[in-house]
Amino acid sequence: MIKVRIETKETIAALDKTKGKLKNSLFASLVKSTALVRETVIENIRSGQKKGLGWSPFAPSTIAYKSKRGRSLIGLVDSGKMMTSVHEQVSRTKLTGEVYPGVNYLRFHEEGTRKMPERPTFKPVPKQVNSKISAIFKIEVAGALYGV
Repeated sequence: MIKVRIETKETIAALDKTKGKLKNSLFASLVKSTALVRETVIENIRSGQKKGLGWSPFAPSTIAYKSKRGRSLIGLVDSGKMMTSVHEQVSRTKLTGEVYPGVNYLRFHEEGTRKMPERPTFKPVPKQVNSKISAIFKIEVAGALYGV
């Protein structure tokens, strides 16, 4: 058996300092990633039809309704309430981030109903942001570890 022991006070102090920097960088990564997820959901609501999210075309009655009121035909925006209701919450102590809808009717768009096909805005987000979130964490952690 081989044991490695670190006994110098300077080394232990440096490790403690790095631990603090690492925790701060993880939290910064979490904040940036959660914001990115929220922005992506909002963009999906705003223009999901043209983003290739697999939405069914709007019904002729919906197109007529939206056209009459000057609304966009590429998103789920009517009053803007659904977009502004998407919230984010980040916990430093638990190192968790959450993005959630503030209106209950977004669920009907997300999952569909018997009269309306699903038009997901949250479901596609992991595929949309996965590589960006990985890059955020790599940059932040490298900065903490290597002083970049």
